[in-house]
Amino acid sequence: MERRRVGLALGGGAARGLAHIGVLSVLEERGIPIDYIAGTSVGSVVGALYAAGVPLRDIRLASEKVRWHHLLRLTVPREGVVAARGLEDYLDRLIGGRTFEQLAIPFAAVCVDVITGDVVVLREGRVADAVRASCAIPGIFSPVRRDGRLLVDGGLLNNLPSDVVRAMGADVVLAVDVNGDPAPTRVPVGIFQIVMRSIEIMQRAGCVARKETADLVIRPKLETWSLIDLDHQKDYIECGRAAAQQALGPVLEQNIMPAIFG
Repeated sequence: MERRRVGLALGGGAARGLAHIGVLSVLEERGIPIDYIAGTSVGSVVGALYAAGVPLRDIRLASEKVRWHHLLRLTVPREGVVAARGLEDYLDRLIGGRTFEQLAIPFAAVCVDVITGDVVVLREGRVADAVRASCAIPGIFSPVRRDGRLLVDGGLLNNLPSDVVRAMGADVVLAVDVNGDPAPTRVPVGIFQIVMRSIEIMQRAGCVARKETADLVIRPKLETWSLIDLDHQKDYIECGRAAAQQALGPVLEQNIMPAIFG
């Protein structure tokens, strides 16, 4: 019997997206192959690295060392307070400047065109440039001009791109939602935290409908930490591992893995 093709949808959630690394480690351990990947915002970062064939141990080591000042550069506040050129350069170094066509696994980065209000799925050209666009939070990061479009964070409209990976050809779709609990856990202080909280609320709305197109949703418990907290990389990764093991447990216990994945 021909193996069913498996797609992985990695959602946005800023620093919480490091939990994707833990999820991927469990999928590897369980021998679940990934044939397609679609990512939004930080999901596009982790997805691009994995699709490029960067070993998980190297992705994890890079995540433990990275800080915001490595990824962002202050700019004249015309379209955004900071530019994410540092992120683009950082990603380019890790994946060797690859284009989409050079990736080991077919990959898509999800953005929004702020001119038309359309979701834009990028699958051609330089990967790092596309990922920077997918991560460009409006008002904070400068948007990316590409092919006549003005692109920003895809989480505004599609924060969990399970429909995108399904359209790529996946028969089975696994989605990883790292957006956290809908209940407010802290009072935002300062403009940056207020903007990030606003984006978090919009991203949550961008997850709800997309979950219905996934066969299995993995949701790490990440509410303890804020979207901008990069001091708990190991905790994020372990939360991702725990959530993946819990979600996959019933599938394994009922011995229906072949029916779903094989």
